[in-house]
Amino acid sequence: MNSILRKHKVPPPLVALVAYTLVILAVVFSLKHLTLLAVPLFFSLVIAYLFDPLVRFLESRTPLNRPVIASILMVLLVVTLIFLIINLLPYVINQAERAATRLPQLLQVFSQKAQVVSNYLTKNFPEYLGTIDIMERVERTISLMLTDLTKILAGIFSSLYNFLTMLVYLVFIPLFSYYIIKDYNQIRCGVMNLVPIRSRQRVTEKLGQMNRILSSFIRGQAIVVLILVVLYSTGLSLVGLPFAILIGTFAGIGDIIPYVGTILGLIISIVIGFAHFQDVEKLFLVILVFAVVKGLENWYFYPKIVGHEVGLHFVFVLMSIIVFGQLFGFWGLLVSIPAAAGFKVFISDLVAYYRSSAYYRQCDE
Repeated sequence: MNSILRKHKVPPPLVALVAYTLVILAVVFSLKHLTLLAVPLFFSLVIAYLFDPLVRFLESRTPLNRPVIASILMVLLVVTLIFLIINLLPYVINQAERAATRLPQLLQVFSQKAQVVSNYLTKNFPEYLGTIDIMERVERTISLMLTDLTKILAGIFSSLYNFLTMLVYLVFIPLFSYYIIKDYNQIRCGVMNLVPIRSRQRVTEKLGQMNRILSSFIRGQAIVVLILVVLYSTGLSLVGLPFAILIGTFAGIGDIIPYVGTILGLIISIVIGFAHFQDVEKLFLVILVFAVVKGLENWYFYPKIVGHEVGLHFVFVLMSIIVFGQLFGFWGLLVSIPAAAGFKVFISDLVAYYRSSAYYRQCDE
């Protein structure tokens, strides 16, 4: 293999990047077309990956062995999920029902106020706006967004097949997770034994780099999202915005995709606030809440918690999400962030190889 690479002058980092891309494509293909088997296995691997540091810590500090620790963690995970479903789900459903009940009324008030603003702008600034009814277009766009969101939410539980599939996931994901956590070291050794001996050290090194990047990003991003949920919910509640906790939670979690949660949360908050509040000052306070929280995230929380030296830069994450989402839809979005860690490693290797090449040095001279 090495002689072939030398003969045809194919950069080894390029070969590694292509091989990694093929693996990612195979994962996405499996998630899209082998859903019933691949999805529980994928989420089980993610859970095992996230829990492995905790298992190793408990294994070194307690007399419990790995199977017992895995059993305890899975039981705690299932109990926690059941507790959240029993206690949190009714609250979320109640808030969603209240929002669905009040939404037509709020949209009607928003439409009336928007028409007044539109008439004022068109009348006083005709040279800039002409006959374009800006607020009518804004209203139409928002209505389409809310209609599409309603269709998506309704389609989640629209069929018996989806419901049964969800039950299968709830049963098999904890089960698969237990066995993967219990045999995590054996599985890892078994996979590494399939790697050619001459490449094993390099593969181990690259997997270590990917693990450092991905684990740093996941842990840091989870903490940042939790902080955003608390800050958005608290700030909007203090302003007096209806459904503040629901909107704050949506905006915080949605910011896993950089800026998406903030932008959508801000748009929804402005629409609801414009219809609900009687004075403009409250609306400016809503905008101020999003501006302050987002500023704190960009300039303090993200650099301090996630970091830019080891973690993934949000621009790189955003590019990965856009590309994977555009090419592969929902499952592409799901795989995009884990895949980004590997792409960062292999692209960095390829750039380093190029900068050390004779072609680059000759150009430099």
